[in-house]
Amino acid sequence: MARREAGPTFAPRRRRGRPVNSDSAETRHRILRASRQVINERGYHAATFQAIAQAAGLSRPTLHYYFGSREEIYRALQAEANLVIAECIASARRYDTVGDQFSALVEAMREADVRDRSQIAFLVSAKLESTRNPELRAPADTALRDFLTTLVTAAKVRGELADDADVAPIVEMLSAMLWGVGFYAGFVDDAADMCLITRQLDRTFSHGLAGGAELSPVRDDTVADTPSVVGGRQ
Repeated sequence: MARREAGPTFAPRRRRGRPVNSDSAETRHRILRASRQVINERGYHAATFQAIAQAAGLSRPTLHYYFGSREEIYRALQAEANLVIAECIASARRYDTVGDQFSALVEAMREADVRDRSQIAFLVSAKLESTRNPELRAPADTALRDFLTTLVTAAKVRGELADDADVAPIVEMLSAMLWGVGFYAGFVDDAADMCLITRQLDRTFSHGLAGGAELSPVRDDTVADTPSVVGGRQ
């Protein structure tokens, strides 16, 4: 009986492993930091794998090993941003008045900016992206707004605000100030400028914009005799 020859043998396909000479946690951090910078500079849709890999100084295969898609990277960035905001809110909760809480919130965001400037810039970028692309939700923005609503509502209950104070517009005002400071911190300032700004903001909340100057009441019967700011007496 003729002996049957064995057919060719195939080695099992080797699964792609971690890139050689790479530290997993450090490389992941490097990719996320580069991704934040690209998104901050170019916007979400321009943050391609090629652009991110180039900014991180890595190959595209290495990038694909850690993240399967741009959406996955963005979700990871949002998760990091949520932790930053949670820490800022926790710092603000240690205080008792609306002025102290808001000032502490701004100061905590400034400190986060000092640690990593791309983080605060990304928070601003994510808010803008959620406006342009509703599918890109910004959970950090929701968390901030919820905290500001709680902060203002509690201040009204404590009597820090007038009984007829409308919570919603005050929340919008504080939100606008907060995002304005965030934009300035992330894209415009240097550390010295932000320190002066947050200090002045704290003084404004503590003493008022006019520094405690009293304004004389205006009587209806004197309005006609009051000089106009634009054109002299009316």
